[in-house]
Amino acid sequence: MTSARTPLRALVATGTAAAFALAAPVAFTHDVVVGGDPADGETVEEFPDSVTLEFSAVPREGFNTFALSEADSGEVLHTGEPEIDGRFLTVDLPDDLDAGAGEYRIGFQITSSDGHATRGETTFEVAGEAEPAADNADNAEPAAAEEEDSVLAGPVGILVAIAGVLALIAVVVLAVRRGKVSRELDERTQHDDPNQH
Repeated sequence: MTSARTPLRALVATGTAAAFALAAPVAFTHDVVVGGDPADGETVEEFPDSVTLEFSAVPREGFNTFALSEADSGEVLHTGEPEIDGRFLTVDLPDDLDAGAGEYRIGFQITSSDGHATRGETTFEVAGEAEPAADNADNAEPAAAEEEDSVLAGPVGILVAIAGVLALIAVVVLAVRRGKVSRELDERTQHDDPNQH
């Protein structure tokens, strides 16, 4: 009789331990994101007016923060304390938020239902082509070329052209004078040289 009960007790004890082992992670796990609007990894057509995250349990009030940032640059566009509606936490975004196509992050820090602080993030993408960053070096050269063209086409350009023509005339006149002087010297030399007579 005793030998028959022993295996039964051992089986019950093993089953109870297994049940506690399976239940333990659920009881002591922090709240995690299970949904959202936009959902994690979702691509939307237009930038949203608000962001919502759904958690696995109801977070506690206080010390809850959302931060929306650009995924590429890491620039934070907006931070705020979300409104709690059961397992849903929502932050309204300002109307004048300058955001367009591209990938974004929703970073969060909440007080989980177990009282522990929990951090994490989700991402979403706005469809379309993101505006390329302005390249100052590339833009500077065309601007400088246009400015130079405008200077040459204006009054300053006319004055520069006139000055060039006058300089050319001066060079020609100087060359002619030098040639004339040279010929006069040659003639005088021949006239004064007695061997020429």
